[in-house]
Amino acid sequence: MGDLTNQLEASLKSKLDELPPLSSYCCIYKVPENLRTINEAAYRPWVVSIGPFHHKDERLHHMEEQKLRYLQSFMNRCQNQNLGSYIELIKEQEVVIRQFYAEKIELSSYEFTEMVLLDSAFTIEVFLRNYFPQLVEENDQIFHRPGMVVEVTRDMKLIENQLPFFILELLYDSAFKRDSESSPSLLDITCKFFSLPPVTMSGIKHFVDFLRTSLIPLPPRPKPENKQKLHFHITATDLHEAGVKFVASKSRSLLDIEFTKGTLKIPPLNLEDITESFFRNLMVFEQCHYYFDSYIIDYITLLHFLINTPEDVEILVQKGIIENWLANNVEVSNLFNSMFRQIKLADSNFYYSTLCQKLNEYYYTPWRRQRAILKQKYFNHPWAVISFIYATVLLLLTIIQVTCGVTSNIRTTSGSPYGEYLL
Repeated sequence: MGDLTNQLEASLKSKLDELPPLSSYCCIYKVPENLRTINEAAYRPWVVSIGPFHHKDERLHHMEEQKLRYLQSFMNRCQNQNLGSYIELIKEQEVVIRQFYAEKIELSSYEFTEMVLLDSAFTIEVFLRNYFPQLVEENDQIFHRPGMVVEVTRDMKLIENQLPFFILELLYDSAFKRDSESSPSLLDITCKFFSLPPVTMSGIKHFVDFLRTSLIPLPPRPKPENKQKLHFHITATDLHEAGVKFVASKSRSLLDIEFTKGTLKIPPLNLEDITESFFRNLMVFEQCHYYFDSYIIDYITLLHFLINTPEDVEILVQKGIIENWLANNVEVSNLFNSMFRQIKLADSNFYYSTLCQKLNEYYYTPWRRQRAILKQKYFNHPWAVISFIYATVLLLLTIIQVTCGVTSNIRTTSGSPYGEYLL
């Protein structure tokens, strides 16, 4: 019995000694299984692995040769440094880089350093060739295949496919000494690659964090002080029937949704095949890292409330709020319903709680509510409207006919010498 106790104690002590410390750097996560099972393909790279999580995926092995070619081009551009200096730079930061990942990375120091260098040089080269088109070589296997550029861009937006931004910046600044303010920084070429206007931003964790931050209004509106539980079950169709006007906002911020004087202003949203992957990865990052400060989750939640059926989608499409490049409106409604599944919403701190409160107050005003019910019950089909108009016209004609008949009768009677008796 004593031997068993000693063995177990020694085993547990060994595991405790090997347990890595919790790090404040941690910000690159594996997708939680409950979210992955809904749409695994949305989180899986198509053509290139960046970082350790998909490093050994055989499907992506064909891109490793391209990474070597881009490393070669990278080294040719920065002749003031040799390969060994970049290896040393990464090795000096290896402990910190590993702490950025939420799971232990089962790669040796040799493998890890090689992976970081190849993936970093590849990323920087892609960004440089996008920023300076004259750098694109004649036989470039990415930029001379437009579909490949789209796929690489998509893969760089995945939460499991990230490198810490700081190591990219260290390598970039070491390779390209900025000799003037006109020389682009890593942030400049990053903005250009992701089709965003130049911004001033600090403390970037990785590309997903960068994309999320770029969507948040500046300065961010304060979170609502009202901590009441969220109650909102009104669709776009409901609001439309209650008299709400939908308008495509001109705001540059996708999240800037406003309701004033019966008008709901929503910035336009372009829906393509890769849109779902983009939003799902942002939502996973918020779910894992910014649970009580979520903006993207709250935005998708609001759209989920507004969009329940293809009819809701049609209203938003007609108003220019949704530009639908998917197959049809059914796909759009299914998209927003599925993206909300398994998402844990911090509804006591919901970003749009004040907006929802205003919409509730407007919709549940008695006369507007009655108008919506009347419209839904009696005018939910074109033939119902035609029937109502026909019945109304028929009723008016009947009233006119009766009125004319009575008037004629009165005149006839009043013209008779026996009129007063007949009356």
